[in-house]
Amino acid sequence: MINLVGGGPINEQWFKSLPKKGCWIGVDKGTVFLLNHHIEVEHAFGDFDSVTSNEKETIIQKVGSIHEEPADKDMTDMELALEWALKQNQPVRMIGVTGGRQDHFFGNVQLLLSDNVLNYEHTVMIEDGNNQITCHVPGSFKVEKNEVLPYISFIPFTKRVKGLSLSGVKYPLENKDITYGMTLTLSNEILDNFASISFDEGILMMIRSRD
Repeated sequence: MINLVGGGPINEQWFKSLPKKGCWIGVDKGTVFLLNHHIEVEHAFGDFDSVTSNEKETIIQKVGSIHEEPADKDMTDMELALEWALKQNQPVRMIGVTGGRQDHFFGNVQLLLSDNVLNYEHTVMIEDGNNQITCHVPGSFKVEKNEVLPYISFIPFTKRVKGLSLSGVKYPLENKDITYGMTLTLSNEILDNFASISFDEGILMMIRSRD
């Protein structure tokens, strides 16, 4: 697992509960967060315009590989880090990308919709203390029940998602089309050990969450 950690708000209690295995990558201010939590940072990406001069010096001293970019560029720091991560052929998790500026949040969600992510053979997700977000292309897949994240919601990320079927859940569906503006598929719950999801056309966002 490659963990990309941005500079947005992070739930401390949740973060401390995460297994620290895998590769940890700092993205701009997120690098400081990781170092403050005594986590080895293998790479750091960003223009580092949100860190102090002392923090920048610490990053230089403690991070093995620094990918510094100019502040004026055509990609966000997180997109640059994700582009690198996708070349590593491992699952990817983005942390510290929700709960702050909404333009950054929606920009980071949009990263899940890139062709490189949608066609990637491993899972790419956004995760925080209350939510786990993934995007899916047509086909079928199973989702394991998770007591920590009991709610499961589906949101169309194309004008129409055709033929959505849900089984093993509190509110099953059979071959239903969902469109922008519908809230039919929010706040479902998995009843069996696994839920089965399938659809025929479109892009579907899945959010697993808790209150």
